[in-house]
Amino acid sequence: MASLDQDEALQHFMAQCPRCSKDTALTILDLSGNDINKAVEKYQDIEELLTPDPASDDDDTRSQLSRDNSQVDTDSLSELLKGLFDSTDEGPTWMPKVPILPVPKDFASSGPPYTSDFNIREFVGAIQAKQFDSDKVRTYLGYYYKYILSLSLNASIDGCPVMFYIVSTNDVDIIRECIKAGGDPNATWGPDAFPLIAYSILIGGETMLQASQILVTLLRFGADHRVVPKAFYDPYCRDLPEDGPAQSELHDLKDKNKKWCIEEVRACLAKALTLTQRYDLYRSSKATAHSGREKTVLARQGASEVLGLHQMIVAQSIATRWLQRKLIGYLALQQRKPFILVFAGPSGHGKTELARRFGDLMSLELHVVDCTIFKQDSELFGPRPGFTGSEEGSPLNNFLVRKAGQRCIVFMDEFEKTSKEIHNTLLLPFQDGRYEDRRNGTTVDCSKTIWVLATNQLDDSIHAFCKANEKVLLHSEDSEAQDKLVAKLCGQLRKEFRGHFNAPLAGRITEILPFLVFAQQEAAVIAHKALMDLETQVARRIRLSLNREEDVYVGNVQIRVKSDATVCSTIARDEYDKTTGARSIAQAMERIIQDPLVSQYLKDGDEFDEHQPPTRFEIGVNVDGEVEVRLVPFVKGVDEEDGAWRSR
Repeated sequence: MASLDQDEALQHFMAQCPRCSKDTALTILDLSGNDINKAVEKYQDIEELLTPDPASDDDDTRSQLSRDNSQVDTDSLSELLKGLFDSTDEGPTWMPKVPILPVPKDFASSGPPYTSDFNIREFVGAIQAKQFDSDKVRTYLGYYYKYILSLSLNASIDGCPVMFYIVSTNDVDIIRECIKAGGDPNATWGPDAFPLIAYSILIGGETMLQASQILVTLLRFGADHRVVPKAFYDPYCRDLPEDGPAQSELHDLKDKNKKWCIEEVRACLAKALTLTQRYDLYRSSKATAHSGREKTVLARQGASEVLGLHQMIVAQSIATRWLQRKLIGYLALQQRKPFILVFAGPSGHGKTELARRFGDLMSLELHVVDCTIFKQDSELFGPRPGFTGSEEGSPLNNFLVRKAGQRCIVFMDEFEKTSKEIHNTLLLPFQDGRYEDRRNGTTVDCSKTIWVLATNQLDDSIHAFCKANEKVLLHSEDSEAQDKLVAKLCGQLRKEFRGHFNAPLAGRITEILPFLVFAQQEAAVIAHKALMDLETQVARRIRLSLNREEDVYVGNVQIRVKSDATVCSTIARDEYDKTTGARSIAQAMERIIQDPLVSQYLKDGDEFDEHQPPTRFEIGVNVDGEVEVRLVPFVKGVDEEDGAWRSR
């Protein structure tokens, strides 16, 4: 790997290790021959032993508590580092190597580039040096023609494909911008075509959540799940053997696109894959392929990313599939009338989440209405012209006026709590997309508004239907049989909706989408997502601020999940409640894992220090079949070599 000059190397190193002092950085770089990868790796090995930089006068985040003297003095630092560098391990030969590129001078601040001259080397170097965030990447790429970007982003630099450089940043937003600009999520490295998604899994992320988000981003933009042997993710809710699936399960290992998946790689892949990532690959494998016409309609209507909607939420594959199908038909007919959906199903089963994800992928602004607090028409829409307060309108009124003639989403949660007066007011905007601005009486065009009415009113019928058809709905992969059953359910739900909300309103509904209860395996994935959220929260850096509201007391925590499928399945089996859904699992996660983890963490020390060594916990299932959280003491000489704490 080519080394950089000292100034360039120092800039790269400090961008990746901002807590390191300049003197220490120079020492490490000198011993590493200015090899950034090697320097960063060795700094991370000894980070807990080094003296933190002194606090500056204006640093309001610096700990105000005393610190012990460093375990390593300056005179012995070089000796310590030399020992570490003498035993440098370059890593397995099969793992793609991403070089560190020189830092381009003034590249990020040099103004608009020449559109015919895209310097991909400088662009990637600027990203590696953290001169570009996703907004700057989007702006910069916007100056170039698409064919230039496609050629450049799918080229190689020093033998490594550009997209491997991009994924190695672990920046989900930058990865997404580069793929949208033409980067290939199916890029490969080396003679055995090592796939980009396998590389992303193996390098992981700073947290399990980040690693999952990167994989999902690649998959929803078209990365081929089939490059990973099926046995790694189907079935997804099981603990993989330490060496990977048994040879007898690897039926597709001899496929041409799996030359890269040698025995050593399979062991590392099994070690790295989390339950959520296995589920992400599984969901991708079950997605229905869309025709060229469907893709063209979505592309021309600015809705291409909706094709990846199934990758954005757990479960509800039927509701997601029906939403995609209905939207494509609506856009294909260029209808100038509102798109009105009813999301019907029990609480905590993804209605709000699907609406938010749908809005995100459509790049639409979403306005949420909590229907439990509005009883009268004037409370929701505002007083009519001439009445007191009419000049102020209401949040919903003003949103519809501001988004007049544009696509947007209005999500009305717990719609069953609304009154008949409100239903009558909605008839006109639901019928032909016309609405009267309560502030001045002018007519507003809301024909492109997407209305989502979420309700629990039909829960009893949905629960009974799921119980009667559990085998097909929750334990089958026959989407055609599922769709036939759900079509019958929707017919029943339409009758019930008409009976409760009256015929005029029901007659204006585009479609009712039922949200079903979770299968046990899906509930386990929900539990794992809650665990990932907890890990992300406690991984934050300790912070004692001048403003006590900004303090972070629980931080620098690393979590290892031993047998994640067993842990999460145990929680799902014991705690999932079909009436409250994901909320029941979140509450259980707080009680079973979060509370004991925080309690043990607080008892483990006498001070808070933003530079304190990581506090490590292992989560597993004990001999009694109970989930337990165990504090793992830091062991010098062992923990430095164990880089898999986040994933298992």
